[in-house]
Amino acid sequence: MCVLEIQIYCPHCYSYSVVKNGKKVTGQQNFKCKQCGKQFLHEYLYWGADPANKRLMSRMLVRGSGVSDIAHVLGVSQVCVLRHLQRLAGQAGAAVSKGPYDRLQIDELWSYVGNKKRKRWFVYAYCPEGKEIVAMVCGSRSAATVRKLCRKLEGLQVNWFCTDKWRAFAKVLPYEKHLIGKRFTKAIEGVNTALRLRNRRMNRKTTCFSKQEANHMYAMNITISYFNHHTF
Repeated sequence: MCVLEIQIYCPHCYSYSVVKNGKKVTGQQNFKCKQCGKQFLHEYLYWGADPANKRLMSRMLVRGSGVSDIAHVLGVSQVCVLRHLQRLAGQAGAAVSKGPYDRLQIDELWSYVGNKKRKRWFVYAYCPEGKEIVAMVCGSRSAATVRKLCRKLEGLQVNWFCTDKWRAFAKVLPYEKHLIGKRFTKAIEGVNTALRLRNRRMNRKTTCFSKQEANHMYAMNITISYFNHHTF
């Protein structure tokens, strides 16, 4: 007689220290990990609930895949992917360090929500020495959006702000700390390309775009967190 034994491990932390923890309404055995405290099933009836598929969703989101593409490849609903997008944005971390910064390069990047007439401008600050995006705001292409960014940078020690010749920067940033010219913003121009590559919504010519403002911000926050931390 052949006896087949299956060793259960936690799909979250991969620990084998698990115990039975009751049953689901479907009759499936529920397990709990003593290492991380999370509950899980050995086999999921719905693929969208499987932690392994959730990790794939996260990786695809930060590697240029759209919501409909992810749903099609993994065999889940678009609603499932959007919910995961929202949860992931809540876990997105801030910048790696808090300064001081010798130079912060600032630039703007546009995309749209719903249709191309509804443009959204992301203005953000990038530290080339630490290779991190320090702060980001979204709004119209105006001095008011630059002021929003400056409020986020309050309290940080910054020696120089480097920008292109857009007049809103000159209007808001302190003159004595402001360096203007393309030669001062070479690094952040490369970051613009990286963000458009990582986030499908940021492509200039694409049919993949957000229909809701919140989803647009979720995707951008996740992209920036991944750029800084390279995790998910």
